[in-house]
Amino acid sequence: MTFSKSNLNLLPESLFTELTADQAQMLEGGSRISILFVRCIQAGGGSDNLSFDINRERQNSGSPLFMRASSVANVGIGANFNGTANVNLFDSHSRVRVPIGGFFDSTPTRSKTVRVSGGGSIYEVTYKIF
Repeated sequence: MTFSKSNLNLLPESLFTELTADQAQMLEGGSRISILFVRCIQAGGGSDNLSFDINRERQNSGSPLFMRASSVANVGIGANFNGTANVNLFDSHSRVRVPIGGFFDSTPTRSKTVRVSGGGSIYEVTYKIF
């Protein structure tokens, strides 16, 4: 059967589905990491301007999170990946990005919290992978 504009209307509508970018990534065998929130246990130098990289791509460097000890922030960033996600935290004081630390993960999970520390700062990062 050859298709023309006239007989395309006869095909079942269920054959045509629009996918979001996330759904397409999942069909291709990829995963997505979402950084849900971060809690500052200790900030090096009293405060940090916190930014994130996921697999070497800057996520919020244009609007870092101002963090002090005991503060909690909703992060709301994420990225699609294949294999393993590599998440790194940075303190972006005075135009210099100072690495705090990071973590790797690839296992789908509802939510997980890891402790990241370095440069006098300690953070708990809660994320999920799906």
